[in-house]
Amino acid sequence: MNEKDFSQKLRPWLDRSADAVGEIQATRLRAARLRALDQWREPVRLLGLVTVGEGTAQTLKYSVLQQALMWLPIVILLATLAAKALSPEVDVGELDAMLLTGELPIDAFLDKDFDQWLKSASGSF
Repeated sequence: MNEKDFSQKLRPWLDRSADAVGEIQATRLRAARLRALDQWREPVRLLGLVTVGEGTAQTLKYSVLQQALMWLPIVILLATLAAKALSPEVDVGELDAMLLTGELPIDAFLDKDFDQWLKSASGSF
């Protein structure tokens, strides 16, 4: 049985029931129908492939956005850890060798008032 046959069989029953509806009930039914028509929206095509209702499209959009925002801190943390692991490490021995072979003494690098030390060192020469 297709839709057309079903609607033809159902129509007399609906017409008979509609005659029994009073004036107040008919007004309420018309108002409910108008409210339902106001709520109805055109279907939306997602990616040009699937047609869904606007409410479903909005739900999908917000759920995807919420999922992305939930996973964003984890992705940032993993990216930071990966960048840290892939970055070349500074060899401590090489750094020490550079400090010891430089012209400035190590105390100059450790002094908080480095500019003052430079002024006093250049004045003593």
